[in-house]
Amino acid sequence: MLGVVVTTHTVGPESPATPEERFYTELKENHLSPLWQLMGGIGEKPSTTMRPHLWRYADARDHLMKAGEIVSMEDAARRVLGFRNPGCPPGQRTAATDSLWAALQLVLPGEIAPPHRHTPSALRFIIEGEGAYTVVNGQRVPMEEGDFLLTPGGHWHEHGHTGEGPMIWLDGLDSPLVNKLSLYTIQETETLQPVQRPVPEQLLNGTVAPAWDAAPADVAQPLMFKLRDALEAIDHLRALPGDPYDDIVVEYRNPRTDGPVMTNIAAYLQLIRPRVDTKSHRHTHGTVYHVVRGSGHSVIDGERYEWTKGDTFAVPLWSEHSHHNPEGEDALLFSYTDRPAVEALGLGRTEASA
Repeated sequence: MLGVVVTTHTVGPESPATPEERFYTELKENHLSPLWQLMGGIGEKPSTTMRPHLWRYADARDHLMKAGEIVSMEDAARRVLGFRNPGCPPGQRTAATDSLWAALQLVLPGEIAPPHRHTPSALRFIIEGEGAYTVVNGQRVPMEEGDFLLTPGGHWHEHGHTGEGPMIWLDGLDSPLVNKLSLYTIQETETLQPVQRPVPEQLLNGTVAPAWDAAPADVAQPLMFKLRDALEAIDHLRALPGDPYDDIVVEYRNPRTDGPVMTNIAAYLQLIRPRVDTKSHRHTHGTVYHVVRGSGHSVIDGERYEWTKGDTFAVPLWSEHSHHNPEGEDALLFSYTDRPAVEALGLGRTEASA
């Protein structure tokens, strides 16, 4: 006798009851996304979860020095405290803006941070100390307060300290951008780099580079920008009216390309003269500022942020911001941005506030 099998379908909470529900379930099962459901979260203006934020140097330095007591270089390789933007979504790696990393790094006397290399490009702005150095692809570069150093992506680099007292600098990287592209890699070794022949300062320096002395093919010059040279350029400009949004500002440039210092990062030194209030504007690139000298405040998206020497603050993309120096002395700001990357994508845009 033949049996008859009857199949029944029960409509429950996990079983779509309507053709429309079944359609969307099938799309999901086939890894398809309807664009009409995705467009709702996109507005007419750029937006980000990142928020303006200021990190006090006095507080961050205290924690960094405690790290120096607790964490050895053997355990850490790099004794670094990253500035995490309070707008970073849960689970996201630390970042100061959408595309930029910012941090403080500490090297104590006699220590060596062993060689490594990574795909993100890095910069160092020296805040405090003397007697330290970095070796980039075999080129030893001294570190002095106020100097600005480069470590292009893919270059081996190590740091050492033969002086006295702590050595502290600001690290800036494009690692959040590189990480979003799933291209962040790192290689480490315990073998110190052999230092090549001493390189004259003028060959390392980004503002003076003789054309007749070519660098080795594997060295991306410049590696160093001296503060004194940037200040000299600013002094030549300080009698001018200045930019209404930034006052007196100079860009660190690569003399070989006459472009930004690195592919994804541009860097600046900015003078806010006494009793100057800049106008407010916004742009599609994010910026990290570090206070080199003086004090003042910035108004970012309507909120006032008081700053003084050593402080670091983040201005996310499309945040209205202005800078103010009510004091009788100069205020000097170092900054770096992801402007080159944004403009390379054809997304650069600047707008004055109403």
